[in-house]
Amino acid sequence: PPPQAAGQVAPMALVAAVPPAPAPAPSADFQALVLACNKDGMESLRKGQSKAAFEQFKYAEAMLGDADGDITSLLAVTCSNLGCYYKKVGKFHGALSYLRKALKMEVDLRTDPVTIAGTHLNICAILSKLEKHDKAVQHALCALDLVSERVNTAEPDSISQDDYSVLAVAYHNVAMERDFMGQYEKAAAAFAQGHRVATRCLGEDHPLTVALGQNSEAVVQKSQRLVRKERPLVAALGQT
Repeated sequence: PPPQAAGQVAPMALVAAVPPAPAPAPSADFQALVLACNKDGMESLRKGQSKAAFEQFKYAEAMLGDADGDITSLLAVTCSNLGCYYKKVGKFHGALSYLRKALKMEVDLRTDPVTIAGTHLNICAILSKLEKHDKAVQHALCALDLVSERVNTAEPDSISQDDYSVLAVAYHNVAMERDFMGQYEKAAAAFAQGHRVATRCLGEDHPLTVALGQNSEAVVQKSQRLVRKERPLVAALGQT
């Protein structure tokens, strides 16, 4: 066809495009190798062996770059773990780049909502470090919506302790970002809701329950101090 002139609008097709045939899945051995690299990398990261973790994740990424077939789910896992690595070593912009790629793939794949919520929470934590609290709270709220729907609609026996932990973390992150933004009443409400959920589902001695309870008390005190400071000002302004 002749070249399209700059700024010219392409004509609309009147027939439906034929979707390409789905790409075949990579071999089971290849999938197992990529997942093993990711597992070993996360284990190294937990042990503080950052260099070893990075090598495992980048090896997985390089294998996927040369692979044929539908590798989206494997690439989503690898990008998510690389995002966690960059977050751990304080390279927040690199972490954001990988986690955003992972999030897009997870949503496209309709991955388990708790997994997607976890990626939202990781992005929230990084944006908070970068002091972008208005954006961070949006990701925390997305995570909260996803896990709340899962917990409220699934059979009770199918909900794991990990699901409840992610729900508690989501409440915690929403509350923390509200606190950073000076929205103390909303922060206190989120901490209190999270504390109730954690107490009921994880137990009162669980670290998340304890943290939510302590932070709830702290933000309530902060809100009360702010009210006390504002009252004399309001009274002064009201005098004639």
